[in-house]
Amino acid sequence: ANVAQACSRATLPLVHISTDHLFSGDTSFADEGDSPAPVNVYGRMKAEAESRVLDTYPEALLIRTNFYGWGPSYRRSFSDVIIDRLRLGRTLTLFRDVFYTPILIGALIEAIHELIRLRVSGVLHVVGDERLSKYDFGLKIANEFDLDEGLIKPGLLREETSLVRRPYDMSLSN
Repeated sequence: ANVAQACSRATLPLVHISTDHLFSGDTSFADEGDSPAPVNVYGRMKAEAESRVLDTYPEALLIRTNFYGWGPSYRRSFSDVIIDRLRLGRTLTLFRDVFYTPILIGALIEAIHELIRLRVSGVLHVVGDERLSKYDFGLKIANEFDLDEGLIKPGLLREETSLVRRPYDMSLSN
C-alpha cells in the first residue's frame, strides 16, 4: 500500500511484471480475459501477486510476459545457458512440447515505456508474436550466434518425471 500511495502522489504508474505461467497450458495464445489456472506453486504465487497488486492499486499496469536477453553473472538466463553450452561444444536437450511467446528484453522495455507514456493501466500481455517450442527457440539462438544447432537435442516434457509440473503451452496473445 505504501508503494501505491507513493506512486499516486507522484502521478507515476505502478508497473508490475508478471509471468506466462498463469494458465493451465491446455490452449494456445491465452488472452488477458482468460482466468488464471496455474498448475504449480510458482504460477499460483504470481496469480496471487497480480490479484494483490490490482486490489491495492487498480490503476496499475500489470504486464504478463516471458523475456529473454543477457542475464547477470549471478543468474544466467535461459538464452545465456543455451549460448554458453553451445560455445563449449556441449549438448543440451530442449523440449519440443513446451511452447511460449518470448520477447527480447529491449523490445519489452520499449513497449513498457510506451505504455507508461500513454498512461495505460490494467492487465496486458507484452510478448513476441511467434509461438515457439523451447527446442525451436534454442535452434533460433544457435542460428543467430552461428553456433552448432546439432548440439541441441529434442526432448519431451511429458517424458520428464523428475520436474515440477508446468504448463505445456504458455503462449500469450499479444
